[in-house]
Amino acid sequence: MFTIRPAAKNGPVSGGNGLLRKNGDGGRNGNGHNGNGNGNGKGGKIETVLGPGVHYKGTITGAGGVRIEGSFDGAITLKGPLVVAEGAKVTAEIQAGVVSVGGSVKGNITAGKVEIFATGRVWGDLVTSAFATEEGAFLRGQVTMQDEVPPPEGVEATQPHEVAMA
Repeated sequence: MFTIRPAAKNGPVSGGNGLLRKNGDGGRNGNGHNGNGNGNGKGGKIETVLGPGVHYKGTITGAGGVRIEGSFDGAITLKGPLVVAEGAKVTAEIQAGVVSVGGSVKGNITAGKVEIFATGRVWGDLVTSAFATEEGAFLRGQVTMQDEVPPPEGVEATQPHEVAMA
């Protein structure tokens, strides 16, 4: 169904959205869907990466997408997608267009779509209009399904994303 893969040694091969794929994936992007975009039909792309070994505390807000491979503690408000890669550790209240979890998240998530991969662990409540999970994924919390989840407030679609330093 969905797969988050580590970056190749010579750098990532991107599916056009910042999700990683290896050569020979048959044109699939990082989450197992064909074509460009992030598999949610909105084509949001990852513009910022907090790499492995990066430990950040603070607030991330913006209209773009973010991929976290290290650790983060704070609050995240994005119009675009958030990818918590395998091995990443996030402690935050999260609002985003789409949230994909391959690492661990401690905190509540509000998003139009939430995906928890087999390696994903979530401790917190979810509010979403679409939810997908793989066998082996872990969720301790409640899932509240809504017809439509409004986009995060306070983030303009035309404003460039920003990372607020703590």
